[in-house]
This record gives sequence, structure tokens and C-alpha cells, in this order.
Amino acid sequence: MGIGEKSAVPLFGLTDCVHIQLYKDLKERQKNGQTKASLSLQQYLGFESGFTLDKESNTLAILCEDVVPVLAFDTREILIQWRVKVQHNLGSSKEFAAVIISAPTPTGIKAGPVRLHACGPRLALCASRPPEVLALWDIKLLR
Repeated sequence: MGIGEKSAVPLFGLTDCVHIQLYKDLKERQKNGQTKASLSLQQYLGFESGFTLDKESNTLAILCEDVVPVLAFDTREILIQWRVKVQHNLGSSKEFAAVIISAPTPTGIKAGPVRLHACGPRLALCASRPPEVLALWDIKLLR
């Protein structure tokens, strides 16, 4: 989402799904106009925010099993409002800094710093900026 050009509205409902509707601009959103696009994200894992991407620093990445959309906001206050909404409606993950020392070659996971997100019954291993989900585990299956 480009800053200042489009407006996005989160529509919350299910516990691990988020629906985002993109509008041409804020005026179109306020008059309940037609959306430009709608995105339904399944299997919510958590979020990361505040990293710089393409010269934008008020960013929010919503971690999902299949895709990680990144939203950029005009101000830090709007970013914080979105973080609160996402955290309140979908839950927050506990984030832990970690380092991969080595991994089996077939996994494609490289040594280096990563973040481990514990969200509900799952653990997600993320790296890079914007974040990329490298691996996902059900906690009950780990020994």
C-alpha cells in the first residue's frame, strides 16, 4: 500500500484470518465507495513493525502462513493504531531473537539472525526485512 495514495481498512472476524479492503483514497472509503482490491489472509502468525522498506519506516508486516503483506502508513500514530487493532482482534505473538548456527541443506535456511514467534499453538521462524516465514511448527508436535 503506497503512503497517501490508498486507504486500507481491516475487517476482523475469525480468530486467525484478516480481511483487508483497499480503496482508491480516503474519500472513497468514507463514502463507502467501491474497493480497488480485497485481500483475505489466513493462518495469522503475528506481526512485525517499525522496519524500513523502500524509504518507508512506519511499516507493519502481518505474518501469515502463506503470505506476508507489508503496509506503510503516513504517521507513526496510524501505525500504532493498526498494531493495537491487529493485536486486540487477532492476538499478539511473543517474539524471541535467535541465531541459526546451522541447518540441514535441503531446508534452504541459512545461518544468521532470526526471530521466533510464538502465537497460539504454533511457532514461526522468521528472517529478513521485510519478514519472511522460514518454518512453522505446531507446539504440541515438538519434543
